[in-house]
Amino acid sequence: MTRSPERVPTDRFGALIAAYEYEMGTCFRCCLRRVQVTRSGEITSNEGETPLYTCRECVQKLLAMSERAMERMNTRLRIIQLPRTPPGAEAN
Repeated sequence: MTRSPERVPTDRFGALIAAYEYEMGTCFRCCLRRVQVTRSGEITSNEGETPLYTCRECVQKLLAMSERAMERMNTRLRIIQLPRTPPGAEAN
């Protein structure tokens, strides 16, 4: 059976969200488990780094919040993909 091609988002947020790489995990923001998440940041301390993973819905909410903040400062939001830490790998 042939898979149909995935729909390419045409709106700006849809394109931004689709650009992230997702894997199954737990969202740090809404605590949903076994959902598609992407690395969205980290908490760094003297003991090391803890990556933060966010689900698609929360990524969209965070992007909207950031977009509104950027509009108030009259600047454009810049999106980057954070590097992945393989499961079980310790931060340096």
